[in-house]
Amino acid sequence: MDLLGVAAALAAATIWALVIFLYKKHMEGLDAVVVNFSRLFYVAVFMWPVVFMARPSEGLIAAVASGLLTLVVGDSLYFYAIHKVGGSVAAPLVYSYVVIAQYFAFVLGEAVSPFLILASVLVVAGVSLLARGGGPARVDVVGVFSALAAALMWSLGMTAIKVASVGGVHPAVIAYTRVLSALVALGAYLYIRRRVGVVKSYVFAAASVLDLGVGSSLFAYAVEKAGLSLATILVATSPLITQLYARAAGLEKLTPLQAVGAVAIFAAVAVAVGLR
Repeated sequence: MDLLGVAAALAAATIWALVIFLYKKHMEGLDAVVVNFSRLFYVAVFMWPVVFMARPSEGLIAAVASGLLTLVVGDSLYFYAIHKVGGSVAAPLVYSYVVIAQYFAFVLGEAVSPFLILASVLVVAGVSLLARGGGPARVDVVGVFSALAAALMWSLGMTAIKVASVGGVHPAVIAYTRVLSALVALGAYLYIRRRVGVVKSYVFAAASVLDLGVGSSLFAYAVEKAGLSLATILVATSPLITQLYARAAGLEKLTPLQAVGAVAIFAAVAVAVGLR
């Protein structure tokens, strides 16, 4: 096991967990697509020197595919699912991507042990319990299928990151290529709808670079060093870190069910790292 890869995955999870609090006030009352486009725009502007690290490689195609699958299609389906069925239903369904990713990791030749399968199931169970209180649950077939489709898109997008890393693409280049591909797609959509706009905030810009620039680069590095299977399990601890920070900051209180979910995620990490 590559300890630097493990550390990179946990660092990415921490970044993704905490930037939510920086994004939050800008997401209220604004179109989700505009917010997403703004994130991509700031990363594209401030991380452009990364292009000098790029080399011709078929892996770049996989990085482009990852951006479209996760940042455009997957995220859009997730937001739609939350709208239709609520966060308490959408979150655990979408986080089933962790289990799906184990299959794709196996297909790509990684050694996926029964312990990693167990850890991935524990993560999904933990997220399901943490999501209690994430808005009222509603029964809607389209919303449920949207969440499951988002899970598939996320797992495919993360698998594409693995393919890109195998192709020799630098982690930072993978992250930047993903952003550019998604930026072009969302920009074209907003231009057609005549809704192009950017959130004007230094804090939001910094959060975007941390999120899609630094965090995604760390995740790509983790996939390269620790493997897709383990990396997806470790970054899925992000909801737990969010809850723990909210609890420590006095923003939210953990319910007994959420506490059980936290224990399940801790157990998942212990199983994945200690027993794999």
